[in-house]
Amino acid sequence: MNKKMFCRLAVLMAEKDPQLSQRQLAKDTGLDITTINRLFTNKFSRVDVGTVEVLCNYFGREVGELFEMRNPEDIPQRKTKKRNRIEAEAA
Repeated sequence: MNKKMFCRLAVLMAEKDPQLSQRQLAKDTGLDITTINRLFTNKFSRVDVGTVEVLCNYFGREVGELFEMRNPEDIPQRKTKKRNRIEAEAA
């Protein structure tokens, strides 16, 4: 099975400050909130080099600490508040 790229943004955010929100990260870095959310939830198909540089510099980490290769079944599927609400309404 082919491995897929996994973004460790959520882990790095929690390590830096458990209260760090995606919105605050966007404000601190100047990155678009949508870009941050896609990386946070691992719903991205490509990443801009500038985005990677900004995040690595912000967290003081190397690229390999921001991204890693994982088996698809080992990549957690983060649920959004909207998805949680839709699933609750369907139950």
